[in-house]
Amino acid sequence: MTTLGDVLLVLLADSGGTAHDIQRRHAATFGGGQRVDISRVAWTLSRQERLGYVRSAASPTHARQRRYELTETGERRQRMWLLRVPPEADAEEIRTRVLLAIEATDRATFEMVVSVCLAHLELSRLRDDKTYEALSAEAARAELTNATLAAEVGWLQSLRTRKRLRDRVEARD
Repeated sequence: MTTLGDVLLVLLADSGGTAHDIQRRHAATFGGGQRVDISRVAWTLSRQERLGYVRSAASPTHARQRRYELTETGERRQRMWLLRVPPEADAEEIRTRVLLAIEATDRATFEMVVSVCLAHLELSRLRDDKTYEALSAEAARAELTNATLAAEVGWLQSLRTRKRLRDRVEARD
């Protein structure tokens, strides 16, 4: 299950920042419709700090804000979460991991995330592959699930070979 804490750890692994910075990165990654309230971001970052995954200090540019960055423990946690897709993960969780990998990881990690997510979807397709002779609501739902999984697999395969905006920027540096 995807938690906001895990998502924020991945965003912080890319670059530290204030709660407002992280909120903006979250919105840029998932779109404005998935915007998270700043109080929830701040509360989650404070919780992650209590758990030892992040540390904070006063922001050098905004006296009333804290700047957060990952600890070693947080670095291990975010990488493990990003690369270990649980068997019960749904399509939304796969999309979350892939979008984070596109925006907030190096190329090698991005490719690993896509590979792990593809393997998960392929296994899901094998588990859900039932043949029905007669049309029923159950058969129609199963066919829709398989069609959705096939579309997700195609989408992930197409992402694998494409250059990310991030790759282009890193190539210039």
